[in-house]
Amino acid sequence: MKNKDKRTAMWTAAICGCLCLLAVGAGVVWQAMDYRQSMPQAPQSQAVESPMYGEELQPVTMAQTPTVDETKLQKEKQNKDSSEKIVTQPTPAPKAAPNTAPVFSYPLQGEIVMPYSVDCAIYDPTLNQYHTSDTLSISAQTGEVVKAAEKGKVKEITKDEEKGNSVVVEHDNGWLTTYSQLADEISVEVGEAVTKGQTVGTVGEPTKYTVALGSHVEFAVEKDGETVDPEKVVQE
Repeated sequence: MKNKDKRTAMWTAAICGCLCLLAVGAGVVWQAMDYRQSMPQAPQSQAVESPMYGEELQPVTMAQTPTVDETKLQKEKQNKDSSEKIVTQPTPAPKAAPNTAPVFSYPLQGEIVMPYSVDCAIYDPTLNQYHTSDTLSISAQTGEVVKAAEKGKVKEITKDEEKGNSVVVEHDNGWLTTYSQLADEISVEVGEAVTKGQTVGTVGEPTKYTVALGSHVEFAVEKDGETVDPEKVVQE
């Protein structure tokens, strides 16, 4: 009976010891978990301690090699950015050359006996018919002085049955003036520079094609080969 009680006491002591060990282990585990939760979390980018050598391992970042298409797009973007930075100055437009009409004056003073008319026919008493006229006929006395309407250079001197003697003076910017029905004594020569108001000739006898108008001078104005109404450009 004593041996049985002794074995029972031994088993009881063993069980109590195991329970105590379990309790102690549980407490240690609980404290460790609580301590881990209370510690701040280390960032992912922190160095990791090597378990073998105790050294810190630096994080390694792998550089990604760009593809051919990515390199091409990047180069095109750089070229575009460079071109956008270039500021071009606008090229100034060339100044237009002045093309104004010279200040013409009448070659002499007198009555207009045949007006300028290229848009409609007018009556010609000599030919007894209607026709257009690209000159201005100014009545004058035979021998009266005919003057240059503006400065220029004598381009040509001609003579024909219809207009008699004529002097053509070339002016700036494509302008020409012509003085017809002049006497044979012409006062200028071809190529001569003339001033405004300078004598180019005198009024002669009218030709048979204009005899009904009496003695007169025919005054014509041209611009770039086109006839112009003298009355619209004469300012003096």
